[in-house]
Amino acid sequence: MAKKNRLGKPWGELRDELYAENPGMEQDVAVLVEELRIQAQLHEARKAAGLTQGQVAERMNVNRSYVSRLETHPENIKIGTLSRYAQAVGMRVDIALHA
Repeated sequence: MAKKNRLGKPWGELRDELYAENPGMEQDVAVLVEELRIQAQLHEARKAAGLTQGQVAERMNVNRSYVSRLETHPENIKIGTLSRYAQAVGMRVDIALHA
């Protein structure tokens, strides 16, 4: 049985209605989901490397607050910055476009 939200409608039905009423909302949600995925990957990569934000900052030659901002607000991150972060945590960037 589909879970119902506080409005008494299954989530999928409510989502479809919202998307129909708000053109562009589906794309906006997809972008936000991708930003959250990148945010999680940055944080997980640093933790897997056993590094603090300060240590990553030293390796990138930036301050700790910059690394914190990258991890919490990755929207509009430049590919070069992403690559420097990846190198600092011992990884590499691999970008792929999917249909």
